[in-house]
Amino acid sequence: MHLKFILIISLLLSLNVFPSPVFEINSSENLINYISQSPFNGVVLVAQNNNILLKKAFGYKNLKTKIPLHVDDKFQIGSSTKQFVSASILKLQEEAKLNLDDEISTYIPSLKKLGSIKIRDILNHTSGITNFTDHEEFWQDLEYNKTLTLDDIIEFTLKYPLDFSPKTKWNYSNSGYIIAGKIVEIVSGKSWDQFIKDNFLGPLQMDNTGYAEYFDQVSDVSGHINQKDEMTPFYEFNLSWALSAGALYSTLDDLNKWMDIYESSPVLTIKQMQTPFLANYGLGLWIKPFGTDTQIGHNGRTVGFASQLSYLKNNKLKVIALDNTDGAFSQMGPLLWTFYSTGKAIALKLTPYDIDAKILNEYAGKYTSPSMQVDVFIENGNLFLKPNDGQPAYLLKANDKDSFNVQNFAGEEFIRNEKDIVVGIKHYQNGHITVYKKI
Repeated sequence: MHLKFILIISLLLSLNVFPSPVFEINSSENLINYISQSPFNGVVLVAQNNNILLKKAFGYKNLKTKIPLHVDDKFQIGSSTKQFVSASILKLQEEAKLNLDDEISTYIPSLKKLGSIKIRDILNHTSGITNFTDHEEFWQDLEYNKTLTLDDIIEFTLKYPLDFSPKTKWNYSNSGYIIAGKIVEIVSGKSWDQFIKDNFLGPLQMDNTGYAEYFDQVSDVSGHINQKDEMTPFYEFNLSWALSAGALYSTLDDLNKWMDIYESSPVLTIKQMQTPFLANYGLGLWIKPFGTDTQIGHNGRTVGFASQLSYLKNNKLKVIALDNTDGAFSQMGPLLWTFYSTGKAIALKLTPYDIDAKILNEYAGKYTSPSMQVDVFIENGNLFLKPNDGQPAYLLKANDKDSFNVQNFAGEEFIRNEKDIVVGIKHYQNGHITVYKKI
């Protein structure tokens, strides 16, 4: 989960220069060395105008067996599956078999109790339908060998009222894509994954992409989760809990083929997918400004795996990062697309620093910016930062005096005045700097 307080860039007083938690990467060699030393464990591909600039594996299939990863390995891609499901709905619309503005209850009568919700609403996350994976009850009832169907998950979802009226807000809902998968099945007469295979994977020769109830039947890449500050192989329950909301697996080369669809493709015209509604979200794709460019793509996560797919439209730049350590280094995508679009990138310092525990007290306190307040505190000998907007507390790890890494996705530099007293924080994230003044 990324901090949400990265949006403003400001200056505070006349600041002294202190050790920064970030540095500049300005060569391909430095980039590769940095990734090799980072917590990233996975595979990456960068291509521009369909010329591959980087294609490399880092780390291991299983951190215990130390078998190296290969660029052809299959990974779970989680919610990056959603764009395939949205494309399936659009394909059926092209065939005049449904319309984005049809009521979902036209196809699934039990959904009438939720009121008037369009297919478009479930694809752009404005339906108000509750997200089934947010409910603890769902996970409590899940068993390793229990196979779920789309109908099972829809039935579970219907136990809860709408979170809000359709089109009035945006909230990410896996449930909407379970419903979309069911509509694909009802209209096409095929399973959701078979429809994707017949209409996209086959024609695009994406031979190493698909759905398997048990991932270890198609890949020897193990997912890993953090247990007591150590990445441990996770032998997952079957993927029927995700289905059309996030159960596909794929490879770098296959996803590289798929991402041509962002520009043009013989299998589908996806202009509507790239038209944002609320929260910069279209139909199964994010569409966000990136400087003077536009970034299109999606990320995904299942237990132990994470994926990042991004395309810079003006730069014709594709970035794919697949990892099997639960997104332990979530900055891989931003690092790659920034470096390959500008020739340099700001990276977090990852080297640990043995800081005197007594100094931590100097950082504790409340800090404010025009948009947010944060609380810095000590617990069990560790320093934490907690925003005041309901986010959790984030562990700060020192990489120098007054310089800290925030769980490998942001950096904090504590500012001192001429009397060596801490008076503020410079927060670094995704190329932005936000300054907080100590209250």
